Amino acid sequence: MSDFHLIWRDQCDAAEGIRERFGARKALGYLIGEKLVNYANAAMTDRDFAAELPKFACVVRDMFTTEELRDYLDNVKRIGALGHVCSDEEHDFLRTRGAIADDPVRGARDILLLDQVRALLLER
Repeated sequence: MSDFHLIWRDQCDAAEGIRERFGARKALGYLIGEKLVNYANAAMTDRDFAAELPKFACVVRDMFTTEELRDYLDNVKRIGALGHVCSDEEHDFLRTRGAIADDPVRGARDILLLDQVRALLLER
């Protein structure tokens, strides 16, 4: 049996390094906007991920203040790797050149995932 569903532990460690080098906002983008959202998506169809999701969220809550979490979730514009790596200008450039597809279905799914993550992190 694979322990891939435990990868969140390494991702939390990586987020600490990102925070030290680049600040809390970049660490939040990596950990919540990319990793936790992807994890929540996997949890919809995989019971191992579903069982670990509350533990992952609990550790994230312990890593950041409620204010940091709320500020990030209230102001996030994009999720995924490009959400926290690209500036608005870089993202627009990639989108207008066709490197990033405009996909309303994916956008709606992302909103629902982000709402689920918000509930996990802020509604105790």
